[in-house]
This record gives sequence, C-alpha cells and structure tokens, in this order.
Amino acid sequence: MAKVGIIGAGSWGIALAVLLQKNGNEITVWSALQNEIDMLNEKREHVDKLPGVPLPSDMIFTTDLEKAVKGKKVLVLAVPSVFTRGTANKMKEYVEEGQIIVNVAKGIEESTLITLSDIIEEEIPQ
Repeated sequence: MAKVGIIGAGSWGIALAVLLQKNGNEITVWSALQNEIDMLNEKREHVDKLPGVPLPSDMIFTTDLEKAVKGKKVLVLAVPSVFTRGTANKMKEYVEEGQIIVNVAKGIEESTLITLSDIIEEEIPQ
C-alpha cells in the first residue's frame, strides 16, 4: 500500500482517488476550496461532480497542502491546467526527493505555450 496525495478535488481527482483507494492505497485529497473539503467530509461524495459515488470513510480530505504532499510516495496533480504553475509553486517546499509526481491534466500554459510537465519541472526542481 502506498501513500498517495491527490492534488485537486474535481471530478478527475476524485475519480482517481476512488480507483487508487480501491487498489489498496492510502489516499489524501487536497483542494484549495474549504467549502469543497467540508462537503466531501460531510457528504462522503462529491455531490456536484460525481453524485452517487460514495467516498470511503478512511479517505482524507484537506486544504492543508503540506499534509497532502509530505510523506506520500506518489503525488497526483489533478488541477486544471491554468492552476498548474501556481499549485506546483506552492507544493515545492513540501515535495521530497524521490517522490513521484504524476500530472493528469491536459493542456499547455497559454502565455508561454509550455507543457504542464515542463511547468512542473520548472517549479519543483527536486
């Protein structure tokens, strides 16, 4: 069992969290939106994005980025492409050598035409 941090609690992040949890991993999901985290903790489902999909009672939801990143073997970056640079920049102080970062968003940065993977490498040098 691996400890996995899902960075982004939209439909893609939650769907991947459910799949990874079912495959035996320990999941922590982060969102920048306190009201989203409150809803996930209270309802144990994402009523707006994935209604009717129950979320396991041991899945952790937080707005604390450090808690979602530190000590995790794998980080799944599931934020919309426009938030990739800013989120990666905030994550960098918590990312440890050897952590695997998987980007699951599509697109490029509009102002620079840089791929999301390149942005992540720029912002998180380790």
